[in-house]
Amino acid sequence: MKPVAGGGNRRGGILFIVPLGERNGATTALLHFLRWFKRNGNRPFSILVAEDGEIVSDYGKLTEVSALNRSRWRPGSVRSQVLCAVGLRRWARLAEQWARLAEQRDVRKIAESCLPELVYVNSVTSEGARLVELLDLRLPVLMHVHALEWFLCMETGGAPSSVLSQATHLIACSNAVSENLTRAHGIPRERIDTVHEAIPVLQIRAERSRAEIFRELDLPNDASLVLGSGRPYWGKGADLFVRLAQSVCRQHSNAYFAWIGGGSTLDMSQFEHDIRLTQLSDRLRVTGLVRRPADYLAASDMFVLTSREDSFPLVCLEAAALGKPIICFAEAGGMPEFVEKDCGFIVPYLDIEGMAKRVTCLLDSSDLRIKMGEAARRKVTERHDIDIAGPLIVDVIERVIEGA
Repeated sequence: MKPVAGGGNRRGGILFIVPLGERNGATTALLHFLRWFKRNGNRPFSILVAEDGEIVSDYGKLTEVSALNRSRWRPGSVRSQVLCAVGLRRWARLAEQWARLAEQRDVRKIAESCLPELVYVNSVTSEGARLVELLDLRLPVLMHVHALEWFLCMETGGAPSSVLSQATHLIACSNAVSENLTRAHGIPRERIDTVHEAIPVLQIRAERSRAEIFRELDLPNDASLVLGSGRPYWGKGADLFVRLAQSVCRQHSNAYFAWIGGGSTLDMSQFEHDIRLTQLSDRLRVTGLVRRPADYLAASDMFVLTSREDSFPLVCLEAAALGKPIICFAEAGGMPEFVEKDCGFIVPYLDIEGMAKRVTCLLDSSDLRIKMGEAARRKVTERHDIDIAGPLIVDVIERVIEGA
């Protein structure tokens, strides 16, 4: 497929591939960029989503979006499974072959809508790699990497290098991600641009007061609130958050903890099991998924990132935009690149007692909390607003297209 030639200012477009349409850090980061690009870019674009999800409706407000899993004849669909189940395996194989051809036709038709000059893959996953192969457009592939090694392996079936080899060029969302790509996968530094994650800083604001959030969480008026966030699984360190709360609450009678975010039934039951058996049910709240996380971030006194691996989480930038100090682990991802020495604390990897001491330090000093929170707000405004990151991403896009 070739982009249109001539036509005045008409330029070839960009096909964005989103492997999973659920709302998470990578898909939200893309949404922030696409909203900016819709206002400021000069290329058409369309979006191909492998698996439908909550965030797809937001993408659909910006451009044409197609979700492959809506097809009844997609490979592995219910129809072919039924044929196998009733013993018609030969027909099932034929159906699968036909479905692959039909899927490839549909995918290429989606691509034609913006006459792409570039395929932009928003995450490193095996499904994203499959779609690139299915397209077979012989176009440059720009891959935006929002994950570190453990998650890369999980999302690619243990074969991240194979998926990464499809990329003409890569964008890393933090220095930690860039370093991992070079160290673990031998990707030359000249094939990687680091553009830190970004948010629309001025749009991050609370709609409800601290008093309203405290009433919802059933907290005393004089409580101090320490916040964590994410899907409560191993990578996010939900179990470490419980241990942190246990340590701090032994020393501070007015310290309360809350975790915003939900997960699978198994994730939630394991999390709640730990909370119950550590006798923290009256001191640690779990909200589940919430419509406006900013309300809870604004009501908190600080944000703690207990993740074992996190590339550069947007929630920390949102906390910073609301003037909250951040505490994180060293060697766990990119957040130390933001926190540095002025807007929170970095403690040794998995040092819960060290993290508890830093939480206590901030609980005991409102002046220090305010000082570090103000530094965080300045830094996120100066470095991580989407108006800063957007042009950097466009520059990478144009360089990759020009070099193709």
